[in-house]
Amino acid sequence: METQQPDKKAKQHTHQEFIEFQGDDLFDVKNYFWEFFQDGIRQKHYIYLNPLTTAPVSQVQAYDRYTKSVRPYLNFSSYNYLGYSVYPEVIREVQNTLAKYGTGAASAPLFSGYYDVTERLEKKIAAFKNKEAAMVFSTGYSANVGVLSGLLKPGDVAVLDILAHASIYDGAKLAGAEIKVFSHNSPRHLERVLKSLNTRRAIVCVEGVYSMDGDLARLPEIVALCRKYGIKILIDEAHATLIFGEHGRGVAEHCGVEDGMDISIGTFSKSFGAIGGFAAGDEKLINYLRFSARSYIFSCAMAPHTAAGILKILEIYDRDKSQREKLWNNIRYMHKALTNAGLDIGNTQSQVVPVFVGEEMRLREIGRRIYEKGLYTGIVTYPAVSSKRTRLRLSVSSCHTQEQMDACAAILKSAFDEIPQ
Repeated sequence: METQQPDKKAKQHTHQEFIEFQGDDLFDVKNYFWEFFQDGIRQKHYIYLNPLTTAPVSQVQAYDRYTKSVRPYLNFSSYNYLGYSVYPEVIREVQNTLAKYGTGAASAPLFSGYYDVTERLEKKIAAFKNKEAAMVFSTGYSANVGVLSGLLKPGDVAVLDILAHASIYDGAKLAGAEIKVFSHNSPRHLERVLKSLNTRRAIVCVEGVYSMDGDLARLPEIVALCRKYGIKILIDEAHATLIFGEHGRGVAEHCGVEDGMDISIGTFSKSFGAIGGFAAGDEKLINYLRFSARSYIFSCAMAPHTAAGILKILEIYDRDKSQREKLWNNIRYMHKALTNAGLDIGNTQSQVVPVFVGEEMRLREIGRRIYEKGLYTGIVTYPAVSSKRTRLRLSVSSCHTQEQMDACAAILKSAFDEIPQ
């Protein structure tokens, strides 16, 4: 970015420029970004951080900074895929546990932040995942960061699908490991990378459901390659847990390769509608990670009432998977509705549905229009995706009605027609 009065051409800049910006002073970027930010508000392109005033259900109330009012929106942004965050049975369990334990863990897990309810949750997750042991983190992000930074050392290699989540990249970077990437979901390219390694101190990291594209990892081929070359594998099942596989264990179960997973990561902020993350694996490995994962050791532990709510959700899920059936009906309906509207949803095979836009400037205009029309969804650009591959990201839930999905498709078609390529 050239040095100039920042308000002159702020609307022509992209977020990527500010992330890469280096001025003479460490804080110089704040002034340039402020003008960019204010210009976004003037142009009504800035539609992030609008406070919701209701639970994350299929229709929400949210504050609109441009009308200075709270108004209704169709919500296709929430990860509350199965609606569990508002289940009365879950809420009662959380309330009862809150009354017993208070508002938080109030310490790190290795000190006084480890509760009996946390221990029960870890045992339940281990059994659910068919692994010897599991450990719970305060967020899903910290699970990946902690596991990878705790395992890898400088000189080790993390082999990542290029579209792997930021937390996977960050964990490998924190460890000081070498990062090698392979083309998205390409076993052929992965094999070339694995052949080039001069060490077996390496781990391949993939996602079950990719969080920005909604497609599934080609696990049978990837697992076969890891076995062939003697390389460990980590899978992040954040968007797949409770949705894929006969028992809801994720894409590894869906593909019949659970035994090939050395470490399985999951989150509680998606289908569980809560907060937190977990890692599951063999007992000795999990025991080691408790004393080496920095995001576990140096973070406050999960609140007891959160753990209790997740345990109740697992109990409900064990006896009744009707919400999952509703979700899959809605996924199929939504994919068809968007395709019939002429929208590009890529190769999604899940409830994560990208609607590809293209250049960032077009995304801003389309984002403004769908927001004005009452659609609340993910407006995704750099650094989450390439600034030339921007998209809207829809999250389909079991609670959406066909009328709401039709309305969503109609709003999107209208906005895309108004701002052609």
